[in-house]
Amino acid sequence: MIYRFLVTLFVAFIAVGSAFSQSKPVRDKHVEAQLISSVSTIKPGEPFTMALKFKIDPTWHTYWINPGDAGKPTLLPLELPPGFTATELQYPVPKKFIIDYGFGAKFGGYGYEKEVLHPFTVTPPDDLAPGSEVTIKGTADWLMCDPEQCVPGKVDLELTLPVGTESLASSYATDLSEISKKIPETVAWPVEVDFANSLVSLKISPSENVDLSGGKLAFHPVSHPVFNILEDPKISLEGGSIQVSNPANESLEATPEEFTGLLVHEKDGVKHGYLVSTNPQTSESNSGAASGDNSSGATPLASAPGSAPFGGGLLGMLLAAFLGGIILNIMPCVFPVISLKVMGFVSQAGEDRKQVMMHSFIFALGILIFFWILTTALVIPKLAGENVGWGAQLQQPIFVIGLIFVMVAVALSLFGVVEFGTSLQGVGGNLAHASGYAGSFWSGALAVLLATPCTAPLMAPAIAFAISQSVPVMYLVFTTLALGLAFPYLLLGAFPKLINSIPAPGAWMETFKQVMGFPMLAVAVWLIGVLSKQLEVNGLQWALTAVLLLAIALWIIGRFARYDASKAKRRSAWLCAILVVAGSFGLAWYASKIRAENTGRDIAAVIAETRADGKHVFVDFTAEWCVNCKINKRIAIKTDQISAAFKENNIELITADWTNEDPRITKVLKEHGRAGVPLYLLYPADKSKPAIQLPDGLIRPVTILEAIKELPKN
Repeated sequence: MIYRFLVTLFVAFIAVGSAFSQSKPVRDKHVEAQLISSVSTIKPGEPFTMALKFKIDPTWHTYWINPGDAGKPTLLPLELPPGFTATELQYPVPKKFIIDYGFGAKFGGYGYEKEVLHPFTVTPPDDLAPGSEVTIKGTADWLMCDPEQCVPGKVDLELTLPVGTESLASSYATDLSEISKKIPETVAWPVEVDFANSLVSLKISPSENVDLSGGKLAFHPVSHPVFNILEDPKISLEGGSIQVSNPANESLEATPEEFTGLLVHEKDGVKHGYLVSTNPQTSESNSGAASGDNSSGATPLASAPGSAPFGGGLLGMLLAAFLGGIILNIMPCVFPVISLKVMGFVSQAGEDRKQVMMHSFIFALGILIFFWILTTALVIPKLAGENVGWGAQLQQPIFVIGLIFVMVAVALSLFGVVEFGTSLQGVGGNLAHASGYAGSFWSGALAVLLATPCTAPLMAPAIAFAISQSVPVMYLVFTTLALGLAFPYLLLGAFPKLINSIPAPGAWMETFKQVMGFPMLAVAVWLIGVLSKQLEVNGLQWALTAVLLLAIALWIIGRFARYDASKAKRRSAWLCAILVVAGSFGLAWYASKIRAENTGRDIAAVIAETRADGKHVFVDFTAEWCVNCKINKRIAIKTDQISAAFKENNIELITADWTNEDPRITKVLKEHGRAGVPLYLLYPADKSKPAIQLPDGLIRPVTILEAIKELPKN
């Protein structure tokens, strides 16, 4: 009995250890993903191996660092416990695919079939407490393809491991030890590259202690689309050197200054990979996680213009968000609401200081709450694995129509057509009465709604950082941005004497209130322009009809539901108005579905084709709803000075219009660390040179001219 008990206890112990050393498999379409560990118990300070394990359905495959003609490499951004560090995701030696779609259409790529493990090393801190548990999380992101279709995959994974005084091997220890032998070895062998007569030739001089005789040799480029992937390279071992030749990729125009590739030696069914490079540092950087999909010909951005503000990191990004929020107050989007709020301060002149401060606090609270709502609207699709970005909600016609509704309602209230009462007076109500705290709250909310099309300096990197982080960090960064937007008004509330230079309250304020209705209508006109690019003509007409119905409903309330009317008349007016509003909302929803066809080309392909023609490329990533983009286009990009500079320097201006959702543009934005527009990139004609990224926010002609000076000279 004791013997059976001990055996049962031992088996249970092993089962518990194995359960701890693996995450629950999660399937997304044709791939099952799982996190596994070489240990079932962590020892403080002792590194261990983990891996992203894929089980891939028959006929399907995933991709390597260089995916080939299409595809994207597998990625695994990690969320580590405090004090933990991890190496980059590793990629075993891949297989080459050639898929023939018929009619002369063939595509090549590099990747994995059936099953693959992508290992990485995790190092825990020395001060972990034995007896505790830690959880390591990650979001696996990949593309899976078969001969007929490609679909993206994305799942959230996590693995919880106990901490002990000694590490214990898991049931996956052997598998992870074996996979480490399949990871390419980074070597510093001399490499010479030559390009002539549409043929790429390489000479690789391996170390004398490496025996590459016998077996088969293969070669796959890593860092550049250099080879014509549909052709197999000719490889020979001559006099201690390896000669490789392959027809060049059609986009290749000159010998690349830097080149990295994977030399594969297969003998007795065992493959061993050697990462070689004309620059050993480049080879090292490519031995781990992919830095981005360069198959489109896009090159990495220059580091200087896009460097993180204030040294980067969480504290640097929080400071950037706070200052960006302050600067957002002077952006044109927010002007109508800010003007009303300043007049609100004037109307509160002479009131108790605590009362004025309370109005400022409520205004700030409105900003905070609506920023939290906006952040939640970004978090939900992020958790669902979708791409998100600042201002992306304006790509949805129903959101744009909703903003037009708000602008028209505010304007009619300012004109005196309808009075919402003290509960809503701050949405643009009677500035002569300053008693409603709800007014200050809704003014703050409206400021946030109008701020979404604008991106102030320092905001872009902070927002991009936030969207790439965990949910708590996202809320922290956006909360800091909201506090920056609210800070000037909290300051004015604390020191009311700062507004003494503004004229005293009087009858002029009623006139000012009505005048401010026109900027609201101007915003509505601008939003209608945005809508005209998102909907077909009949969809736009139905949307404007919905706006008209809303205006009629508000007129009914203002004309027939006044407090001096009889109770029955007011009830009838409200019932009629509610029915008209319901019809307005239904019509708006119907109109939002009549989308215009997206005829835009693949922006990466357009850039690559233009560079192949020997031209530099200036790409204006813009959107119809982006106010900053419009200003930059008017004061900098579309000026005679810049047009002449583009012509003189053989620069092609290309517009990447993000008004409607376009995953191809979103992909390029993410590759350059941006969550939204504007973004300005100047690509040299030489594809081996990186793109020059202009600073964030508003730009001037001199900014573009300075970027042009950085172009490589022929």
